[in-house]
Amino acid sequence: MSLEIEDTLSLPILLAWFRANCIKIFLGGVVFGLVSIPLTLIKKETYESAATLLVAPPMFKDRDETTISRNTAGQHNRSIAELMPRTLPVEAYKAIALSGPILAQVINEVPLDIGIAVLQERLDVELIKMDGVLATTGMVYTQALMFRAKAHTPELAAKTAQTWAEIFKVQVDEVAAKGIKDTFALLETLHGHSKKELELSDVALAEHKKAWNLGLIQAQLATKQTQYTEFERSLNEIELSLAAQEMKLKVLDKEIEREPQKIVYFRAPSDDAYWIAGLHQEDSSTIEPERGMRTEVSNPIYLQIRTSVVTTREAIGGLRVTKDTTVAKLVELETEMTALMEKLYDKTVERSKFTRESDSLKSSYSVVRSEYERGRMAHQTQSSDIVIAGAAVPV
Repeated sequence: MSLEIEDTLSLPILLAWFRANCIKIFLGGVVFGLVSIPLTLIKKETYESAATLLVAPPMFKDRDETTISRNTAGQHNRSIAELMPRTLPVEAYKAIALSGPILAQVINEVPLDIGIAVLQERLDVELIKMDGVLATTGMVYTQALMFRAKAHTPELAAKTAQTWAEIFKVQVDEVAAKGIKDTFALLETLHGHSKKELELSDVALAEHKKAWNLGLIQAQLATKQTQYTEFERSLNEIELSLAAQEMKLKVLDKEIEREPQKIVYFRAPSDDAYWIAGLHQEDSSTIEPERGMRTEVSNPIYLQIRTSVVTTREAIGGLRVTKDTTVAKLVELETEMTALMEKLYDKTVERSKFTRESDSLKSSYSVVRSEYERGRMAHQTQSSDIVIAGAAVPV
């Protein structure tokens, strides 16, 4: 089979076929040339213009993170750049530039009497590669974009490219501004809420300090404790004195039992007294000396002991009254100290709670305030990442 094909397509056969059809081939070429001449004359000439854009964020936003220092508290001195929208890769900017909404605005602004699909064929975003950089490093393209536009006139091509670049820049800036605005609105709400909570916490803490003077309560408790210690020492002394007086009274009672209340002295009468007494005596008994005259005198020792007993009983009575008064005072002080300790404990717990809450809110507010200030500065800083480095001109 292969031999038959080779025989059929041999050079002599091809030459013979060309000789037989050379006139037809010539006439076909002439006809094609005649048809292409009008088409070439009818087709309009195409012109191209380009606008150069640079992705150039401001210096404070393009700062290297490694240059951020730490303050004394160990926290980063963060910049407002962290709250601003990130700079996108040039590939992302290319996709945005060729998106339908931007092309629709270009058609309306120029204006152009064509559709989006046709305009996409006439526009192109050229990314400039970096020489000598490996693709694995992630830095293939420079930060430059070439917005190329084609049209039938140089002026229209330049206007289309310039309008396209300007619309693209405005669109990117509006998106960035909206992101900053939304972030600042959130920070503003958070800042107001944190500030209100801190103010309420400070008011609650101040009112608690005004209502409860914990230092005064502590001083009162210390005074009560000192008084309690003094009364307790006095009670011990009273109990010792009372025990001593009671022991003394027992000794005095024993002594007074042994001492007679009065002392009797006997006096011997004279002989005449005995003789006279014997005459009037009916019986014959002998008058003894015990029947003589007696003199009773108060015992001074008994009187002294009696006086001591009375004095001791009075002292014991006074000591018992003093002891009862002291015990009652100790019970009263103990009750007051218990109430003061309970009050001091409860109010100290409340004060600690208010203080911890205030300190926590102050710390949170400090962080929120810092973020709020950075957000406010970012909101006031209307900087663009896109710069039109070269305007489109008719070529």
